Amino acid sequence: MTSPNLTGQSPKVRVATITVGTNERRWLEPCLSTLLDSDTPGIDLTVWYVDNDSHDGSTAFVEDRFPDVRVIQNRSNVGFACANNIGMRAALDDGVNYVFLVNPDTQTPKSLVRELAEFMESWTDYGVVGPMQYEYDESGSTALGAYNDWSKTALRWGEQHAFAGDWPSHPSPAGSPFGRAPNTLEHAYVQGAAFFVRATLLRTVGLFDKVFHTYYEETDLCRRARWAGWRVALLLDVGIQHFGGGGTTGSSYRRIQMRRNRYYYLLTDIDWRPLPMLRLAARWLKDDLRGRGVGGVTTWWRGTWETTEAVCWLVRRARLIRARRRAHRQLGPQAGGPARPQAGSAR
Repeated sequence: MTSPNLTGQSPKVRVATITVGTNERRWLEPCLSTLLDSDTPGIDLTVWYVDNDSHDGSTAFVEDRFPDVRVIQNRSNVGFACANNIGMRAALDDGVNYVFLVNPDTQTPKSLVRELAEFMESWTDYGVVGPMQYEYDESGSTALGAYNDWSKTALRWGEQHAFAGDWPSHPSPAGSPFGRAPNTLEHAYVQGAAFFVRATLLRTVGLFDKVFHTYYEETDLCRRARWAGWRVALLLDVGIQHFGGGGTTGSSYRRIQMRRNRYYYLLTDIDWRPLPMLRLAARWLKDDLRGRGVGGVTTWWRGTWETTEAVCWLVRRARLIRARRRAHRQLGPQAGGPARPQAGSAR
């Protein structure tokens, strides 16, 4: 990519990384040590750790092992979205230019933070970008090997919309090919495991919608960024190691959260016309009741119970859904995104 050299610039570009952990002490040594070891000439880098009510000694470990890391301790598990919001607010109050959300089960190559910042300094129409994700090397090396499962899936679906597997006829959210940065893929979203975002975007478009709690919050922020006129993309020539999977795999919590959030996301999406929206929701409902929906497979009776829980949750938030749709219609370049049609030109 064509990028400026940040070395010697004054004032320095300020970047904050934010890692949220919940009983994930085993990952914190390689995650935080590789972030702190980043090669960042011309960048003022601050590393934050937000503990989401861990009971495995994570906070004490970070404070003892990494005195340069800024620590925020939550008194309860407030979910992925809200915990990251807490970290992002602290970073924004500190005056950063960019925020980099990084999961605990990652290892960051030395040049990654600098390359992401250089890209954003050069291509000012991009509001959210992310690196490609590679398999995690437990030997401690940050060299990039093979793509992990998430990257393979992202490349397979390309620039189709978030629910292309269920409704392929809906338009792609990708921006115009005119003025696009090279070696980018305008995928439906950048995963929250490695999510690099402009502070300007966060200050104008907003942070994660805390209603999501966990799952789909980054997908929602990416669509809001696009509605406000920003580009969103994966950068194909940079990468990070990410183990992936998480501790909720196969759990009822995961299935209920993903199901309710998927409906909430769809119902608050102003790009969907009512009839296709209802048809897609009905298709999901049929599978969910059979225990064959998003978030994992289970028995039909458990699927029925979990789906009922999700539907009741949605009904109780009918007013909120209408309010979100009104707010989404107000988004546009006036919300902080770059003006069109001068999209993506290098500065």
